[in-house]
Amino acid sequence: MRVVQGIDVAEMTRFNPDRRAPLWWGILGLITIESAVVLTFCVSYMYLAAYADVWPPSGESAPPMLWPSINLGLLMLSSLTMFLAGQAINRGNKRGLAIGVTASVLLATAVLVLRSLELMAYEFSWKDHAYGSIVWTISGFHYVHVTSIVFGSAVVAILAWRGYFTRQRQIGVVVDTNYWYFVCFAWIPFYLLLYWGPRVYGQ
Repeated sequence: MRVVQGIDVAEMTRFNPDRRAPLWWGILGLITIESAVVLTFCVSYMYLAAYADVWPPSGESAPPMLWPSINLGLLMLSSLTMFLAGQAINRGNKRGLAIGVTASVLLATAVLVLRSLELMAYEFSWKDHAYGSIVWTISGFHYVHVTSIVFGSAVVAILAWRGYFTRQRQIGVVVDTNYWYFVCFAWIPFYLLLYWGPRVYGQ
């Protein structure tokens, strides 16, 4: 009769805030999958632009740079405040966490407002041409993701203000922060393609 040797789990806890937590690997897997989607969109845009006679199509001008550039700055700033929030809870500073996450949510909300105004100002539809299709697809993809982090992080902010998170119980903050970074930094290649791309390919 074979004896199965037991494993001592006395030191294990469900509050691991790092790679020991299954949820940490779960969000890493999600980010990996969605990074492949981001790459696919980028390659699709470059493929369409490279084989088009004119890019953007005749009658369409390159989109303005001002508001998208402001959005980029706001997203990068929100990543900084989210980083500071994570550092705060690492030191046991619950108030610092709450302030940082709340600031990030407000900054991303401002991004959504500016993006909404920008999308409403588009003079072309997704069905007008390939340029319209890829621009609306990428814009919609990222808009939905910014919306998701606003709502998700708003819940984290509420819990933070209620004092739920501690140095030991912060896996929710870690996961939320990592996904926040992904969504914000995904805007960099999209920004370069959507706003600098027409100026490069259109030359």
